[in-house]
Amino acid sequence: MSESAVACKICGSSYTLPEDEAVGNLPHVLLCGHICCSTCMRALESPQNVITCPECQMDTRIGEEGVDGLEVDSRIIGLIYTARMNTKKGRHSGDSWKSHRLKSPPSSAAIHTQENAEGRPDVVKVLDEALGKATENLNQLDKIHKTLSGGIRAQLREERTRIIREIDEAVDKSKIILLKRRSMLMSKLSDVDLLFSDGQKECKRIEERIKELQTAIQKARHVRQVPSLETYCNLDKILETLRFPVDVESYDMSSMSLRSGLRCSLQMDSLVDSLRNCLKITDNCDDCFLEEVTVEPFQHVLKSGVEVWDSSDQSVPAKAVSIPKKKSTRRQCFMEEIMEDTDTSSEIVEIAHRSPGPEPWHNERLKSHRRHRRQHFERPLTPQPKLVNYVMATHIVNPGQFYVRYMMEQKSGQRLTQKVNKFCSGESSLFTFSDEIKTGSMLFIFWKDDMWCRVTVTELFQKECFQSVTKCLASEVSRLSVYFQDYGFSKGISVPSDGGLSVLNECLRRPDASTLADMNGWAPLAIKCSLKDIIPADQVIGWSLEASDEMRNLLGSEAVEMLVFGEDGDVLLVDLKKTSMVSLREHLVFMELARFSSPIVAPRSTSLLFYPSVSPALNVEVNAVVSHVNTPSDFYVQLVDNMEYLLLHSKLQDCYSRPNASSEFQIYCPSLSQACIARYDQEWCRVQVIGFPGGRMVEVRYVDFGYRKTLSVKDLRQIKDEFFALPEMALWCSLNDVVSLQETWSDEASAMFKELVERKLITVVAKKLVPGTTTVPVCLYEVGDDCTGASIGEILVSNGLAVSSQQAQIKDAQPLEMTVWDPPFEEEVLSVPAPPPPASEELKPSLILPTCLKDIKVRVTHVTSPGNICVQLLQFDSQLKRIHDTLKTLFSESEPQEMLWEAEMFCAANNTGVWERGKVCSVSTNGVAEVLRCDFGNKVKLHVDNLRPLSPELIGSFLLECNLSDLRPAGGGSTWTATACDFISHYLTGAMAIITIKDPSARPVLVAVFCSNRAGQNVSFADFLISEGLALKERKTASISETVFPEECVLSKKIPEPQRIMSPPQTPPTPTPRINPLPERVQTNSYLPPELPPCGNTLMSISAISEQGVIYAMTYQAVCEFDRLRERLQQHIKTLPRQKNYNWKGVLGCAVMGTDMFWYRGQVQEVIGGHVKVQYVDQGLVESIPVCHVYPVVLCEDVPQLCVPCQINGVIPIGKGWQWDAVVLMKELLLGRSVNVHIMEHPENTCACVKVEITVDGMALSKIMVHHQYATFDPAISSQEDYVVKPPAPDLDDWDLNTQGLEESQPVLGVYKELQIPKARKHFPAKVKHIRTPNEVFLCAIDKTLCRQEQEESLEEALERVNENIENLSPLTDFPIDCPCLAEYRDGKYYRAKLLGFSELTPSVKLLVRHVDFGSDDILPTHKLRQLPASLHHFPCAAIYVRLAGFKPANVCLDLERIPYRPEWSMRAMMEMIDLLNGELTAVLTANEPQLTVLLYNAKGTLVHTPLVEKGLADYA
Repeated sequence: MSESAVACKICGSSYTLPEDEAVGNLPHVLLCGHICCSTCMRALESPQNVITCPECQMDTRIGEEGVDGLEVDSRIIGLIYTARMNTKKGRHSGDSWKSHRLKSPPSSAAIHTQENAEGRPDVVKVLDEALGKATENLNQLDKIHKTLSGGIRAQLREERTRIIREIDEAVDKSKIILLKRRSMLMSKLSDVDLLFSDGQKECKRIEERIKELQTAIQKARHVRQVPSLETYCNLDKILETLRFPVDVESYDMSSMSLRSGLRCSLQMDSLVDSLRNCLKITDNCDDCFLEEVTVEPFQHVLKSGVEVWDSSDQSVPAKAVSIPKKKSTRRQCFMEEIMEDTDTSSEIVEIAHRSPGPEPWHNERLKSHRRHRRQHFERPLTPQPKLVNYVMATHIVNPGQFYVRYMMEQKSGQRLTQKVNKFCSGESSLFTFSDEIKTGSMLFIFWKDDMWCRVTVTELFQKECFQSVTKCLASEVSRLSVYFQDYGFSKGISVPSDGGLSVLNECLRRPDASTLADMNGWAPLAIKCSLKDIIPADQVIGWSLEASDEMRNLLGSEAVEMLVFGEDGDVLLVDLKKTSMVSLREHLVFMELARFSSPIVAPRSTSLLFYPSVSPALNVEVNAVVSHVNTPSDFYVQLVDNMEYLLLHSKLQDCYSRPNASSEFQIYCPSLSQACIARYDQEWCRVQVIGFPGGRMVEVRYVDFGYRKTLSVKDLRQIKDEFFALPEMALWCSLNDVVSLQETWSDEASAMFKELVERKLITVVAKKLVPGTTTVPVCLYEVGDDCTGASIGEILVSNGLAVSSQQAQIKDAQPLEMTVWDPPFEEEVLSVPAPPPPASEELKPSLILPTCLKDIKVRVTHVTSPGNICVQLLQFDSQLKRIHDTLKTLFSESEPQEMLWEAEMFCAANNTGVWERGKVCSVSTNGVAEVLRCDFGNKVKLHVDNLRPLSPELIGSFLLECNLSDLRPAGGGSTWTATACDFISHYLTGAMAIITIKDPSARPVLVAVFCSNRAGQNVSFADFLISEGLALKERKTASISETVFPEECVLSKKIPEPQRIMSPPQTPPTPTPRINPLPERVQTNSYLPPELPPCGNTLMSISAISEQGVIYAMTYQAVCEFDRLRERLQQHIKTLPRQKNYNWKGVLGCAVMGTDMFWYRGQVQEVIGGHVKVQYVDQGLVESIPVCHVYPVVLCEDVPQLCVPCQINGVIPIGKGWQWDAVVLMKELLLGRSVNVHIMEHPENTCACVKVEITVDGMALSKIMVHHQYATFDPAISSQEDYVVKPPAPDLDDWDLNTQGLEESQPVLGVYKELQIPKARKHFPAKVKHIRTPNEVFLCAIDKTLCRQEQEESLEEALERVNENIENLSPLTDFPIDCPCLAEYRDGKYYRAKLLGFSELTPSVKLLVRHVDFGSDDILPTHKLRQLPASLHHFPCAAIYVRLAGFKPANVCLDLERIPYRPEWSMRAMMEMIDLLNGELTAVLTANEPQLTVLLYNAKGTLVHTPLVEKGLADYA
């Protein structure tokens, strides 16, 4: 096969490979899958870097590399290369060996022997036998010779092909390395851009001049068309701009001749030496037996002269080393390794033979193969990422363990799959009865899409054996677990007992020796990774399913960017980025599904910030508007003389009001102080993120107005760089020379100040220059008719709401009391700050209380009750981090140790990938230990393999156990209630707080805890518990000295005594420890099952729907009975029963106190901690209720349950059960409604669900669920109509109603008639009513014959008559699409229109309508729409939508302003077309289908679009 046999389908040219100076004609693959040659690709390439496929018209966008960057079809390249090799092989091969038998004439001796033989018969017989035996031997030797020579030729051909193929693979990998080097060199070209920075500034100056001139031209045209606009613009300035000449010499054009001086040189000598060392062919002993690399000097293309021995004469080239005689007859496949050094950019490609026998260093090379692929991480770790790759997630366990595959290895994976599939298609891969399967061995498994994958056996079970084994015969395997090396997940396989090897061979195959050696040369493609420096949000529970699901939803199956920070054993520490703005770690932390490991925090954002607001000049009056007021000392003003902000605000609305703007500028994970765009009062404004209150909400500050607001993340948009041009418009100010009467401004003063200044034009005078982070002192004056208004500050002072600062200074200037009080000795000692620890301080494993016991910042880690709170002191975070780093260094690489773990033993525990200090509490028989986290306070269950012995010098804890002081449980009990414990645990766990230690000697330590509320104020948590009714203040008994000698007590306080100072402080009484008495055993029966209604249709009310999709319905009689039953229940229990500790195992029926403080009947389902999961038997609702609100007693036993559990008949849910979104849909459709229920049949068990069919608004619920793809029809039912029950006809009585005099119903009007143009009329005069784009307009036919009506009244007269009595028309109440109606226009009159759809739903409903007689669209509220009278419906639409033929948008247009809804057209083309469509026009009909198309001519008889094409704003079609 020759190279010309494969040709391009477009041009017919043959595909050729690049060789020497020839470029080559390679086959490139488009996105649609079609193949074209390089010549055709370059011909089809457009200026927008897009190639349109000539076969399917699909566009393919190309990158910076152009056509050469497109993918090349490897199959065609392989065919061309094979044809070339076959041609070379036929040219150099010699004549094949031929075997001939040479026959010579008989000699005289032979004749003599023959004559003697005739005389001796015995000799003749012997000779005949010998000749026959010789003939047989000769034939046998001939066969052996033919077999050997043919086998040698075939084996030699196979070896040559294999070696050539692997040489090509090595060369291809070398090309990839060279391309990487090219990319690195290309990245340095950014320095060239700095050379032309001055030229780029000149270009920007010219662009600004062009934009200014275009704006002036546009304004001048508008003034020319509408002279009245002259009053709204500066005409002199516009004329000056238009007439200002262009000075060519003022622009610097020298950048066009600049040269950077950079060059790219090729070091030929180093390249030749590198190629000789890195590209070799070696034997088993690593000796080079064939090597030749020739490089033609001063050439950019290397010519390889590598040769191999020939089968004819076994000769080798002169420069080649002779082949060793001792060689293995069976060659193994190559193992190739690529090692890359990023610093020197030198690459080595190594090709070596591997012998089939075991070698001492073979396993070591296989173990280090992964390290060779990731040798970047063998250097010391730094906080900065070292490598960036594009990967695809293959399996996700949790954010701490997932598997990825490099996108660069995609082709390698395809080649590996082809190899595995090829081998598994043969019979040599089948299991036999003598084959064994071992744990850890490699197998091939049939997965999906006819694809075989490599797996490793992790667990093996033999038939009739319950324990796993390490090996067994293939025929004895019952089940096994395998690990997919190239995907990262595991899978279990069960083999039927009667299946045998035939069933096993269907899904599993074994590799032979050569295939196993080949597979060992391929490293696993699945890379185990973990997100760096993040841990679960709740370390007690670990990684939640929500975190894993969120990670799967965010990554999907797309390629993402992976930043590698280092490695921990065989795990890469990475971060994944789907886009340049979305980091997976920050996204999970922001979603509150994870947090950064303490004390490490997330990296700071480097986003752009707004310029600070510009303060006005000192003592200069400027006009401004107060945009937001907090107090007279905290308000924001906005200067009104800045017209640039109005332009920026207008551009802001146009940019972010586009339909696709929400998806284009969506923000997923905002950072603190990030600049964004958000909506306020239906307008887009600039904002800055200032806080994160939680729950996917952010607090933002509107920088142009000053007010703050809490928004959802979905409401934020990314800001474009052009909107950073202006500084913040809101200036933070305070009223000068005026202060408040008290410490803070009163509400009355703030309200009056708002009334005086907010949203009003005022005069502002700045009094002092201050930094940008503080308020600007200003004086505010009202704007009066005489331009001299009153001072706002003086108005506040005159009304007694403020005082001038001069008066405040006079008051403060009064003489102070000269008495000096010495501070108490105790406080003086405690106030001495602790010296900072030196850098060389030794590691302290335990907590030491600081000297100052007040206002200590802590982190709450675990809360059991108000008497047991575990906290960490923030000042010891550095010590705790050192402990964690030490544990990680000691135990991260360690192996599990065989030791007997017992209670009270200290250990190092690996909890979710983090090494911590722990204390063993108990150990179960299955190897699971309960460990107390010494530095956090909670307990976790871990396997003993995750525990290591802890050295004595590391034993300790940085945890402080606290007890809230001066508190006792509410209700008179001695123990804290479960409600109080759950309440304080919910609010304090994980929170930052401030504590003051009252008694450090008590255990737990008595403290006062202060937390920050939403207003940013620190409040006492003890007072918060008291306000919630969960705790009471501790009673304090007065001492004898305080009651009998009060004066002495006062004196003792004034005169400190040394003995009293040195004595230990008096300890307050500590709360009694929480004691749980033995639970009381109680047993109750369940309530009677419900009475089922008869089969058939019944009107029932839906009371509840469970999470499993069970529908609970109540009949009308049951609803009435439920009201009576509730009154009876309140009579049974009139007071709250005394709380006891019950054993709930035997409790079924119970009494429940609901949130409305009424008692209901319930049934216990589950006990969870201090809550009981209870179902209301009369309604079906399920709730988790505190134990104190559940009483184990059965009430009204004679009354059966009032709600009937129902199940939809005839459908099967998708999956194992009803999904949560399906249950949500059923709740929206059914809850609280009375629906028709058709009971199909009664179940045998009265407590089971009843099969029903529910009809909702005339439609079966089963069909609704199938329509939304939440369920499928049951195939057991022959027809879908068999179980769909139609609702019964309403039973209406025959009423004799008199309808005389009632208003007749309005007729239902259809759609409007379209104006029909006869086919015979080819041209008609027309007028443009509305223009959508330059080639899409609404026409009005001026020819009266086309719109002639039979009625005497015209459309204009009918509309005028209707508008006179518009109040008599009813408002529009029904809103179907294309519904005819009357819509109010801006002039206050109503015109005919039709509905196009809903535009807004919140805060009010607005609809999009089209005026059918004009073609314009409008958005109107419902009160501006009226019903259309029948007298206006028969008129056809006066405006016809047509498409103008003969032109199309320009392919190349440099205008930046585009039409938002038609970006292919520029705004300049739109404005030009508006000017061209004025005047008399003639329309020529060119096509009726599929769209009405016309040609428009002006009064001169020329096409209206001709000037548009001449100006380059459009192209001829």
